Amino acid sequence: MADFWPYLILIFVSSALFLLAIYKIFKSELSFRNKKIGSSIIFTFLILIFTFAVFETYFRYIYDQSDGLGFLKVNERWHKRHVIYNNYFFRDRDFSLVKKEGVVRIGVLGDSIAFGAGIKNVDDRFSNILERKLSDNGFNVEIYNLGTPGYDTEGEIQKYQNVKHLNFGIIIWEYFLNDIQPLEKSTGTPIISKNSQQDKVVKFLSDRSFFFDFIYWRFSTRYKKTFEELKQADLAQYQNEQVLKKHKEDIAAFIKELHEADKKIVIIIFPFVHLIGPGYPAEKIHQEMSSYFRSLNVDVIDLLGDLKEKDPKTLVASEFDPHPNEYVHALAAERLFKSILPLLK
Repeated sequence: MADFWPYLILIFVSSALFLLAIYKIFKSELSFRNKKIGSSIIFTFLILIFTFAVFETYFRYIYDQSDGLGFLKVNERWHKRHVIYNNYFFRDRDFSLVKKEGVVRIGVLGDSIAFGAGIKNVDDRFSNILERKLSDNGFNVEIYNLGTPGYDTEGEIQKYQNVKHLNFGIIIWEYFLNDIQPLEKSTGTPIISKNSQQDKVVKFLSDRSFFFDFIYWRFSTRYKKTFEELKQADLAQYQNEQVLKKHKEDIAAFIKELHEADKKIVIIIFPFVHLIGPGYPAEKIHQEMSSYFRSLNVDVIDLLGDLKEKDPKTLVASEFDPHPNEYVHALAAERLFKSILPLLK
């Protein structure tokens, strides 16, 4: 709690000034009524300072929810508490170059969903659950999670090239409906960059107070607006024939490479869980991409069918983080378990 010392000084100085002011007031020649009013005003200011300090303590050290956009300081604290990187800078145990005899090594490609954004305990991610289920059923497997937040298909393919020497026999590719974004020309990145900006005064206060930062973003219309803008930007890319053509070509080339290397492949498609419900805006895209993946001779799991009748509030990591929660990860692991079993026999 070394970073809390300015607030401790504020509390100490305020308390000392309060006692001094009270002493001065009651030693003065003011009427009893005016002494009472003056004391009440000073006491109110002291209570406000103490109250602010209590809330600051809570949001700085106790509050433990992630933020889907990564704008808030509490999100930085969440990552420091729950994310540990390994020797390859993935959120997983250390990877070994040497694969033991008889082990089937499975690599999980993906973005922040595979990474486990919003999932406090890595054991609750679909990759970890799947590994336990397979091991409990007598299969000698190692599952390495290669999920990287913010990555789209192009980035995930590049990431795989850096670790393919780890000799995976099976590739699980987690696909999300913003993975079409081009690596160098993402329409989502400028939205995040623009909407995360704060003016100088607000930034000065946010940098020094978790409580102020939390309140600012929770009442900012830009926060909710950002999610809407990102949704529109992501879905619009599937309407761009040139971008979609390039996206499909990248997918086809990568899957061809994996097939030629004798890798078995399972695609799992996650929906926008916070948008689940009547009028879900990406249903046609699910159908198109599922069909396209199947045309490339790979197994496909589309979780939309499992989730479309659910209440979206029961599917998200938290009120302010629309990433899939532990329930969705457990469901994904169950679906993957059934698809992976035939590949291991």
